[in-house]
Amino acid sequence: MVDFCPECGSLLRKNACKCGYNNQKSHSKNTSNTYVLEIWDPPSPKTIYSRLTATSHDKLRIMLNKGNYPEKLNEITKKVKNHLYSCCNCLYYNEEKLHCQVKNKFLKKDSICRRFEPFE
Repeated sequence: MVDFCPECGSLLRKNACKCGYNNQKSHSKNTSNTYVLEIWDPPSPKTIYSRLTATSHDKLRIMLNKGNYPEKLNEITKKVKNHLYSCCNCLYYNEEKLHCQVKNKFLKKDSICRRFEPFE
């Protein structure tokens, strides 16, 4: 029988998935007896820059091809590399409940997913 992850649709191998589904190491229980996941799958710095500045990917690509590399993009790249961006900085995360509205999951504060949208 072939099993697929209900979250991302990937083939499950050894009962673990890249997205964090069914990964026993990344699960822990909070006070309300719900499982809290830890996911580290950040979007690219270019995507975060586009969301922050409301710039389309095409405009950003054209800027970068012309040699204009914004300083803000350098800052974002450093923050992603140093794990400074996380669910705590996301619009869709409720810190009191440890709940992500987009994923509809309970996530640890230091998690991050592809739908990350900073509120800076």
